[in-house]
Amino acid sequence: MNDTPPKRLPGIDLEKKRVKFDYIKGNYFRIIHVDGVHGGIGPRGSIFMSVWNERWPIPKQTSHEISDEGTVGKEIESERVVRDAVVREVEIGLIIDIETAKQIRDWLTDKIDKIESATKK
Repeated sequence: MNDTPPKRLPGIDLEKKRVKFDYIKGNYFRIIHVDGVHGGIGPRGSIFMSVWNERWPIPKQTSHEISDEGTVGKEIESERVVRDAVVREVEIGLIIDIETAKQIRDWLTDKIDKIESATKK
C-alpha cells in the first residue's frame, strides 16, 4: 500500500482556483415524478420533506370469467374492488440543511425564471 500523499489533489487546480466534480449515479438512482410535497422543520433544525406522485387507483382485486378453453377471459367489472380515493404514492423523504435548501430554492427560481421567459416569447 502506498501511503505517499498525492502531489495534487484529484480534481483541484489551485493555480486556476477550480475544482471538478464527477457525477456518478448511485445503485438506487431512478427518476421520480413529483406532484406534491409535504414536510416541515425536523427536530435538529433541518427541513424534512416527502414528495409524492398522484394517480388514479389501480384495482385491489379483479375477477375474470374463465373461458371454455380454460383461459382467463373478460373482466367482471361489477366485482372489481378499488380504493375510493386518489392515490398519493410517497416516493422519497428528504432531509435538507438550510444552506442546501437555499441552494435548491435559488436553483428552482432560476429554472422557473428561464421557463417563464421562454414561454413569453
